[in-house]
Amino acid sequence: MKDTRTLIARATAADATPVEKHEAFGEIVTRFQDLAYGCAYAVLNDFYLAEDAAQESFIMAWQKLDQLREPEAFPGWLRRIVLTQCHRMRRGRRLLFVPLEAGLQIPAAGAGPHEVAEQLELAEKVLSAIRALPERERMVTTLFYINEFSQHDIGEFLELPVTTVAKRLYSARQRLKERMIEMYQDDLQEHRPSRDEAFANQVKAQLRPFAEQDWEPITALAYTLEPDFRADNDLWLRNRRQFDEARYVRRHYVAEHAETRQILGYGSIEQTIFLPRYRLFLVVDPKWLRNGVGDLLLNRLMDDLREVNAITVWHRNYAQLTDLLAFLAERGFVEVIRVWDLRLDVSGADLLPFLPAAEQVAARGITITTFAEEREHDAESLHKLHEFLNSVKADDPGRQPFTPAPFESVVRWFERSYVLPDACFIAKHQGQYIGYTDLNLLEAVAGGITQGFTGVAREYRGQGVAMALKLRAIEYAREHGHQTVRAFNRPAHAALLTLNERLGFRRHFSYVTLERCLREMAKVDPRIYDAYVGRYAPEPDLLRQYGLPPDMALTLKKEGDRLIGEMKDAQDEWLPESETRFFTEFHYGQIEFFKDEQGRATHIIYREPNLEVRANKIK
Repeated sequence: MKDTRTLIARATAADATPVEKHEAFGEIVTRFQDLAYGCAYAVLNDFYLAEDAAQESFIMAWQKLDQLREPEAFPGWLRRIVLTQCHRMRRGRRLLFVPLEAGLQIPAAGAGPHEVAEQLELAEKVLSAIRALPERERMVTTLFYINEFSQHDIGEFLELPVTTVAKRLYSARQRLKERMIEMYQDDLQEHRPSRDEAFANQVKAQLRPFAEQDWEPITALAYTLEPDFRADNDLWLRNRRQFDEARYVRRHYVAEHAETRQILGYGSIEQTIFLPRYRLFLVVDPKWLRNGVGDLLLNRLMDDLREVNAITVWHRNYAQLTDLLAFLAERGFVEVIRVWDLRLDVSGADLLPFLPAAEQVAARGITITTFAEEREHDAESLHKLHEFLNSVKADDPGRQPFTPAPFESVVRWFERSYVLPDACFIAKHQGQYIGYTDLNLLEAVAGGITQGFTGVAREYRGQGVAMALKLRAIEYAREHGHQTVRAFNRPAHAALLTLNERLGFRRHFSYVTLERCLREMAKVDPRIYDAYVGRYAPEPDLLRQYGLPPDMALTLKKEGDRLIGEMKDAQDEWLPESETRFFTEFHYGQIEFFKDEQGRATHIIYREPNLEVRANKIK
């Protein structure tokens, strides 16, 4: 049998695969499960709470194993984790619901009432006597009798000399009658984790790369978790299978039971059109989520995110999946958006009552066209649309603080196969873009279509423009044979929600989006930004090399406590890694400021792999 040092070394080795690491940790669990459980029971005096505390302790030990400097110290280190979990559970002690299996411990019906009463009375006397022991003696006694551990093993776990263990054990025996010790030992051994493989199996999961044949069992697992949303799960599966791995990064894995090969969970990260921003997917049975499988998948995916230099990762799921959302929140994810998923039955939609309002919009000289029509006769249409959408979203209180989308992400959006330029509707007045809504096939249910962003310039709101745009979109859906229009509505956008429901949209369910920034931001005094504000010009040779206008410049401005960079169609918030180094959420580059002896900014250098650009500050 491998010693503890060897197992810990393998479980934390940089060159070990996730499967090898988890197998090594599984052996550690098997070796120490009774000690952890016995320690928890000695504190909590409850078999079921002790099992929960021991399970949580092993999961925490797995998460923090690389922080253990001396492998020989593992037993005592694990004990401290167990005690921390026990104290946490005692602080939040709640009503105890005993599992049905506990009924098996009730004396058989054949025993008479007097025998039953005597057995229960004796059992209570044993427990009372054990509870009356000082905790240090109760701890030693429990660990000794749960699996006949040697005094050396107990001393190593408790970080005590063997002589101290022997004294405490002797003292406890003097206080207890021999019959009580026998009954206590029988009860402990009946509940100890090593009596079967159930306890150790909770962390006996292993990862392997995803294979095409895994889609079927993963889909079955998703149906089991959310049986009421089968159509939506079908859509999720279709989008996953159509992901373009030739252009964007994806890493995905399944967690399976090491022995039965049953799939316990699926996890993936997918690169979005905002290249350093990734989307996270987790499909895990709740009973396995907190028993190692959730962390097994998430830890592997977080390693992958660091490897691909991701900056932000986000996860969206049904609001009712509270276990999964809480699991991610405990691991650094923060809720950023909550939306209603709305559905419109196109064939049943009655649009006649709204047509007079649309006619009044047209009478004021407001026309509705499409992006497909605009780009045919206006080469700047995409730039104009990008500028308009950023300005409308920046005016939305629900999106604050707002980070504008860069122009290249809009270009990538219109390159996607599910985007329909002839279903992107633009409201215009006197040649200016004043409103927008679109339909696309992204996340569209079977036989349906999805409504994307809807926005109207502030000075035109409350005049029926949004309604006219939505009527045009519904007519398009009807003309093209779509049965359902799906829309997402933030609860904060009450006016838009009211309009959608007037048009016939009905609430289906709610989604929650969680996000985690993978780069650590420094806490800096925003006053240092004052020295950076101004215009910066790239070197002329560089502008000529890329065919850019000779007067192109970068503008930096301070908005509140944020530093914003603008260059042509790109506008980003610059996030501090230090007082002089910054990064953005939408680009892989890093920006560094340089100053003169008086502390005035002189130039910046923008760096990406195989690229370094200098821009001097214009005085």
